[in-house]
Amino acid sequence: MAAPAICEKGGGGIALPLFGDLEQEWPRPLRIVLYLVGLFWCFMGVALIADVFMAAIEKVTSKKIRCVDSENRAYTYQVWNDTIANLTLMALGSSAPEILLNVIDIFAKDFYLEGLGPSTIVGSAAFNLLIIIAVCIISLPNGEVRFIKDMSVYRCTATWSILAYVWLIVILLATSPHVVQVWEGVVTFLFFPALVLHAWLCDKGWCGKPPAEEPAFSSLRRISVHEGMSCEELAEAECQVRAKHGQNLTSQQVARILAVTNAPPKSRAQYRIYAIRSMFGGRRLRLEAIKQTLSKQMSFTSKKKVAPLDIPPEIESCTFEFKIEKYAVLENGGEVILTVSRAGCLELPSKVYYQTVDGAAQVDKDYMRAEGWLHFEPGVEEAEIKVRIVDDAAYEEDEEFFVELSEPTCEGRVGKLGAKPRATVVIIDDDEPGILCFTEDTMTVTQGSQDMELQISVQRMHGSCGHVTVEYQLEDDTARRGVEFDGKDGELEFLPQQVQANIPVTIKAVARYNTADRFRIILSKPTGGAKFDPKRDGGSHRHILTVTIEADEETRERVDHLHTLLRSSWDKSKVGHANWASQFRDAILVNGGVDDESDTPPSLADKAMHCITMPWKLLFALVPPTDYCGGWVCFFCALVMIGFVTMIIGDMASLLGCVMCIPDEITAITFVALGTSLPDTFASKQAAQEDPHADASVGNVTGSNSVNVFLGLGLPWMIAAIAWTVQGKSDKWQARFQFDPDLDWLGAPGFRSQAFVVKAGSLAFSVTVFSICAIGCIALLAIRRYIIGGELGGNTGSKYASAAFLVALWLLYVALSSWKP
Repeated sequence: MAAPAICEKGGGGIALPLFGDLEQEWPRPLRIVLYLVGLFWCFMGVALIADVFMAAIEKVTSKKIRCVDSENRAYTYQVWNDTIANLTLMALGSSAPEILLNVIDIFAKDFYLEGLGPSTIVGSAAFNLLIIIAVCIISLPNGEVRFIKDMSVYRCTATWSILAYVWLIVILLATSPHVVQVWEGVVTFLFFPALVLHAWLCDKGWCGKPPAEEPAFSSLRRISVHEGMSCEELAEAECQVRAKHGQNLTSQQVARILAVTNAPPKSRAQYRIYAIRSMFGGRRLRLEAIKQTLSKQMSFTSKKKVAPLDIPPEIESCTFEFKIEKYAVLENGGEVILTVSRAGCLELPSKVYYQTVDGAAQVDKDYMRAEGWLHFEPGVEEAEIKVRIVDDAAYEEDEEFFVELSEPTCEGRVGKLGAKPRATVVIIDDDEPGILCFTEDTMTVTQGSQDMELQISVQRMHGSCGHVTVEYQLEDDTARRGVEFDGKDGELEFLPQQVQANIPVTIKAVARYNTADRFRIILSKPTGGAKFDPKRDGGSHRHILTVTIEADEETRERVDHLHTLLRSSWDKSKVGHANWASQFRDAILVNGGVDDESDTPPSLADKAMHCITMPWKLLFALVPPTDYCGGWVCFFCALVMIGFVTMIIGDMASLLGCVMCIPDEITAITFVALGTSLPDTFASKQAAQEDPHADASVGNVTGSNSVNVFLGLGLPWMIAAIAWTVQGKSDKWQARFQFDPDLDWLGAPGFRSQAFVVKAGSLAFSVTVFSICAIGCIALLAIRRYIIGGELGGNTGSKYASAAFLVALWLLYVALSSWKP
């Protein structure tokens, strides 16, 4: 005798009906309303606990480690590969209700296939692939297009999503009709790690064409701004922003730019959590950085159009400066000749006033005063100033005096002084070629926010007679040429009486916080009789200057301030909680409470949904916070909670279908599939609108559909097949299947071995219809990419035509699946 239905007297599910046979006597219309309301209230509950579950997954998969490279620089790396995370924990979080519904049904029904399970998997896959993608296509503004960036991974998951359901048809109708054998269950489950491995190989570029890398700004790597980044990485990110948008940005502006341009991509978990909390009055995530475009968020970086001013063209000026900044002259040399250069306007006569100024050398004692106007005739670029040197018999150290330029005058033009308006004249008391050396053996340079040109001075001491040269080389240490500094090896030339020459070196604007880098400048091979000081670094054969580059205090203070500004944003964007107190606060207050003036006050709908779902929120606030054990405690506790709510949903949906006289298969592909997939719909729509590519909205659907089969059906079917192989004789099985004509291939009636029976019937037909519709959907996306340039968006006609086609496929799938007896 057949067991009574769940909605009849004597019938029941795992936990419902709550009032037993008394409830079975209630009027049918009342029960329909109660079960329908209860079912959707349970859908809200499973969506809310999935929020907690996804927060735990986000905590686990966002784990980062610090590594030190060969240059002793610390960098942060993410432990979980994004593709693996999406196909494992993220897919489990997204499809946990459907997967657990199958697992619970198998165990609750003593390893018999009954209830909603398999049809829920197929119905949810159809809704995800056809309806969610249709919503994503039309969600973009007219003219905007999103394309899948990583086509290699997409092709992998799309292919597996078709093969998964074709495989179901094969095992249900071909290899062992109406029975899932142990090897079939094991192979189905093992397809899951095979899919993950294949997708990972595609992501790495080892299987298929690797994704094209977008050109990065400058030669520096793009720094992703996240909570666990080091101060060194934050300083490097700030340097990139200032180099691109200007050095005069405030710390607040830099923080805003980093929040938009350098924020890590939003994960599937964050989009889903944002959708769920928006629907049910939960604490909002701060996704403004991805909700607003760069032009709106950073209007201060754009060039504003202003009315042109009536400014006359700039008049060409005339510039005067000394050709050489430092001269040397022997005391018995008689005079020193200084050359003044003129640049700019040369076709007009001009003049500049000059005069000598005492230093250690004194006028009339060591040199004769010289002053007056230095005239330049038209076309003349250089003129000379002569100063007579006094030769005395007394021994003196090297002494200097100065010659200064002033009052530049040019007829009809502006006269200016150049970068060298003052020359130093050193009076040498001997006639040796001199000793070449740097001022010091070490030099410390403070890193600036822009590339900085340095002139490293080489001195010629204790003599300046004759023509002298010396070679120089720049040598890497922890600082690398072309990265932290730049410059060329070369040769310095000292003219007679010239006592100083400069080596040009560029200090690159590479951001740093506490680190210091070093490089060396080496002098070698002097000519003309010049020597090195044997007591200095390098000895008598060469001379070495060690240059250390370090961050300045202003940079450190600026990075500390920037870190404080970003931390406030990170705290508001966290998807999990640090303690139970904050969890219960968010559960009790609408939208988690208004933290500051920038928070939008809750709407009437927020308040209503919060009141309806508060019992669920309070219950799920008992789950341990995500900060415990890296999120794993929250992960497993939330999984248990999802199983509990899913069990209620299974019974509630069966009761509703029973009182409405709808078969479980139809209830599964309509009510249950719709309720469990609705949060994914809003999450995918959000991802389609905010992400620059379609991977997060389209690629995740195909991956999730594959995982649903391999994990949601493969795992429980493998367990059930093994259970029926090892357990003893079952009278119930014998009564139901020993004489079933569909199982003749198992043996003659009365002598059949027990096996896990999965009646193909409507399930195989539904899977076949879905497979055909899925091929049509994948083909449509391929055509859109070829014609429109992307899978999502386009003009109005193409968007709505594509969406209508996909919705029609879904309606066809539901209609045919409902029609099949």
